[in-house]
Parts: sequence; structure tokens; C-alpha cells
Amino acid sequence: MHMNVPPMLKITLLDSAKELRFRLEGRLSGPWVNELRQCWLTASSTTEGRRTVVDLRDVDFVDPAGETLLRELRGSGVELAAATPFMKAVVQRIATAGCDTVEEKPSRTANALICTDPLGSHPGAV
Repeated sequence: MHMNVPPMLKITLLDSAKELRFRLEGRLSGPWVNELRQCWLTASSTTEGRRTVVDLRDVDFVDPAGETLLRELRGSGVELAAATPFMKAVVQRIATAGCDTVEEKPSRTANALICTDPLGSHPGAV
């Protein structure tokens, strides 16, 4: 018997004095959207004064609910970092819907598209 199991999303929290980073791997879809939302709600109470980043380097799919959540996180001042052409396009859509600028910045492995807010209207944005 074959069970219909939704594709996985791995969420790794990298917590330091200056930054809280959510490193995502896999597919941001289905029940995993709410899982990321719960992780964010739990962790957001500890981010005061620190940069918060959702690292999308290893995400290969985002459904509409996942894109909506990323837009909500961005609206809360979270940076979205992407490296693949697919994820850069997703971040670009989110950026044009609510960010002031989008800049190309190098990451360890590839160029990353990072949505930024130069006017400082979102705490935690660079």
C-alpha cells in the first residue's frame, strides 16, 4: 500500500548573538508552511535587536501558501536570501509586492538575492 506523504522541508535554526537564520531545505508547501510559521512565531520573541534571515538557498519549490508566508515574514522585517534562479524569481515577486529595493549580494556558494529595506521601515532589515 502506497501512502501519500507530502514532500519534506528541513528547517534548521542557526542562532547567534547578531542573527537568527532559518535555513530551509526542500519544499515549502502543504503542512510545512504552517510548520515554518510556528517556528517563526516561537522564535520571533527572541529576535529583538538581531537580524533575522530566511535562507532559501536549498528550497526547490514554494506553493502559493508558502509564498504568502514568505511575504508575511518579509513584512515583519525578515530578510529573504535566495541563490537559485527559481527562488530569486520568488523573492523578486515578493520584493516588488512590498520591499523598497532588491540587491544582488554574494553568498558562500553563489550570488544571493536579498530583499532589503534601505529606509529602515522594517526593523531587522539591512
